[in-house]
Amino acid sequence: MKPDAMLLLNLCQIEERMAPMPGSRVRTRLSVEQRRRQLIQLGMEMFSSRAYEDILIEEIAHQAGISRGLLYHYFPNKRDFYLAVSKAAVDEIRDLTEPDPSLPAIEQVRRALDVFLRKAKERSEGFLTAYRGALAADPEVRGLVEASRVFQSTRVLKALGRRDPTPLLQLAVRGWVGLVQDVTAQWLQHRALDGEEVRDMLVATLEGAIAGAS
Repeated sequence: MKPDAMLLLNLCQIEERMAPMPGSRVRTRLSVEQRRRQLIQLGMEMFSSRAYEDILIEEIAHQAGISRGLLYHYFPNKRDFYLAVSKAAVDEIRDLTEPDPSLPAIEQVRRALDVFLRKAKERSEGFLTAYRGALAADPEVRGLVEASRVFQSTRVLKALGRRDPTPLLQLAVRGWVGLVQDVTAQWLQHRALDGEEVRDMLVATLEGAIAGAS
């Protein structure tokens, strides 16, 4: 075992023998990877309902039932913790919006939008942090957003049965995915419409973009 991994394992074992802090979660013996997953899940819960700048690293450690020092061994700072949480959230959305090829193409898109909008609403503060908040200009956050756009654009084109799309159609779909993200951020900020209205508008916009690029 590498020295850093051995140190982290020893710290975990020491922490688990200590009495839990008042108001923190019950401490249980976890492997290094289990503890990391637990912290990321906690981060999803915390960043979903509160702004990034309102959450202190000490509070994260307290809620997890570990010391700040141990938390720093997993994530060097709050930004790195947020990035790990954001990547996990993006991966989860990818899994949840996996298209059903037995459905018509537009119905696949409609269902994926339902899931995306619901999850964005459940985790509104985390979503807004990535798109409009304190870390919106961070290069790594922007990289996650851009990678998500590329992935979802490819997925939409595949659902549409466009195996060899023209550059114009690729541009149209890529722009539409960006529109989905921007519209969702505005919707979360203002909440003037319900999710179904937003979904239907986005589906109609995609159909128009496809027609315009054909």
